Amino acid sequence: MHRRLIRGLLVLMGLALLVPLAVMPATAAESVAAWVETATKTPGVGCGVDVSVEVRASGTAVSSADVSVTLVQDGTSNVISIDRSTTNSRGIAWLTMDTSAGWDGLKGWMEVAVNGSYIGGQTIWVTDGACSGNSTLVEMSGKATTTIRAGSASTASSSSAESSGGRVTVPNVWTYQQERSLSCEYAALSIATGALGTWVNEYRFESVVPQSVNPHWGYRGNINGAWGNTDDYGVYASALVPALQHFGFNGTVFYGGKADLMAAIDRGEPALVWIGLGGDLSHNEYTADGTRFQLTRYMHVMVAYGYDSWGVYLSDPGTGSYKSYSWGDFLWMWDIMDGMALSVSR
Repeated sequence: MHRRLIRGLLVLMGLALLVPLAVMPATAAESVAAWVETATKTPGVGCGVDVSVEVRASGTAVSSADVSVTLVQDGTSNVISIDRSTTNSRGIAWLTMDTSAGWDGLKGWMEVAVNGSYIGGQTIWVTDGACSGNSTLVEMSGKATTTIRAGSASTASSSSAESSGGRVTVPNVWTYQQERSLSCEYAALSIATGALGTWVNEYRFESVVPQSVNPHWGYRGNINGAWGNTDDYGVYASALVPALQHFGFNGTVFYGGKADLMAAIDRGEPALVWIGLGGDLSHNEYTADGTRFQLTRYMHVMVAYGYDSWGVYLSDPGTGSYKSYSWGDFLWMWDIMDGMALSVSR
C-alpha cells in the first residue's frame, strides 16, 4: 500500500529485513550486441506494441538471457510500462510495450537491459496513432554477463522451485514498486506473472476487475486514496482469479495454511499474501443482501517467493524491495487476514 507509511510502520514494528533474492553470478561481463525491433515508435494510447530483442556475444546467439524493456516518461522516473522475457535458442526475446498508462503527446524513453545491465534505448512518442506501422530496427551494445541471473528460469514458459542452503525459492521473482497508493494487489500480480514469463502491467489488471463495496467481489474504493483507511481499500484474492484467467494464468485461492504456502512455492508458484501490517484493526461490514466481509486498516499485499526453516521471503510492491519475516512474525500478520493467499501458475 502507501510507500512512506509502510516504511515508517515497519520500522516501528521492527519486523522488516531487506533480503535480496539473487545476485549476478561471479562471471566477467562481456560485450553484447542487441538488435531491437519495435512495431512502432509513435504508438497510440492503449497499445500493446510488439518488441523483439536479439542478443549476441562474439557473433553467437545468447540464449536464456533475461531481457527487459521499460518505457519511462522522458526525464523522470515515472514508469509507463515494463515487460521481461527470456531469449530463446536463437537469442531472441519477445516483449510488449504497453502504453495504457501513457497519454497523447507523452515523450518516452524505452530502456533495454540484458541480465540487469542497461545496453541502450530509444525515444518513443505516444500519439493518437496506431499500434503498429512505422517500425524501427535499432542496434544497441553494452557490457553484460551472458549467464542468466541466479534464480532465473531457464525458459519463460516453465518455472520450478530451487533449493539452496535449505531455502526454497521461486526463480525469477523481481522487485517492482506500485504506481498508485492503493495498487499493491495489481502490482503484486505483475510481479507474480513476470516470474512466470509474461509481465502483465498493473493497469491491465485494473481494467478487468470490477468495483464493489465487498473486496471479495471487486475493488473497493479509489485506487489513489490514502493507505490505511477502509473506504478506499483494495481487493481480495477471489476477485483476482478471473483477471488472471483473462491473461492466460491460473489462480488458486487458499486460507491460513503454512503447509499450503510452502507447497505452492515448492511447485514454483509465487503466492500473493494478504497481511495486516498495523495489527488487528479489523471490523465487519455487510452488503445489502446481508453478506458479511472483513475490512482491516493497513492491509497490504506482498508476493511470497521463498521460505526456509527461519521464515518467509517476499517481494514488496509497496517499497519495491525484498523483505523477509520470521515464521512467527509473518504468521501473526497473515492470520489477521485469515491467511488469505493466491498462488499463480500457468
